[in-house]
Amino acid sequence: MNIEEQQESVKLDELDYAIIKHLQSDGRKSFTEISDDLNVAVSTIRNRYNRLIEDNILRIIGRPDPEKMGLHAYSRVMISVKPAKKLDEVLGLVSKLKEISFLAVTSGKFNLELNVMCTNNKHLLDIIDQINHINGVDEVQTTMYLNVLKWGQ
Repeated sequence: MNIEEQQESVKLDELDYAIIKHLQSDGRKSFTEISDDLNVAVSTIRNRYNRLIEDNILRIIGRPDPEKMGLHAYSRVMISVKPAKKLDEVLGLVSKLKEISFLAVTSGKFNLELNVMCTNNKHLLDIIDQINHINGVDEVQTTMYLNVLKWGQ
């Protein structure tokens, strides 16, 4: 089954969205707590949860606080790749950097957007230098996040 077929075959209803919302606020919330709040059977929550996991709609992860883990330099890095045929090669190398917390192919002037989490500014400069030396990287624009007010769900 290709991605388009998967997207078409997965139908979410209000209960699915309500379960997802509960788990976004607390990924360890029990099925019993969710079922009590939504006024449905625990088995219904369990079955829906298992389907959401199996269909790759839901993934439960631990999200640590970067500051408490010693990651004090957080930035967005935009990368322009030239020639365009080097994109896959650059993606392969950049994706191996453990400091990358987000990586996406984008439209516009820059081909890639990534978020980098480093221990300090020197560490960040070292990572930016590594990126600048990748064959095919034409331009790099870095924006420091000074104060992150909300982390995505």
